Amino acid sequence: VQQFYETRVIDEFVLRGNTATLKCLVPSFVGDFVDVIEWLADDGTSYPAGDDNER
Repeated sequence: VQQFYETRVIDEFVLRGNTATLKCLVPSFVGDFVDVIEWLADDGTSYPAGDDNER
């Protein structure tokens, strides 16, 4: 069965120089089948999942 779903990220506010943790929200009915492999910024920059380098 094919069903549309949409992922999203909760907005987080953090002071410059501190670390922010972003969580990808995936609907529960597909959560077991989805892996986050990268984050894509609005400017097109790609960040691989698990990359701990400072942004």
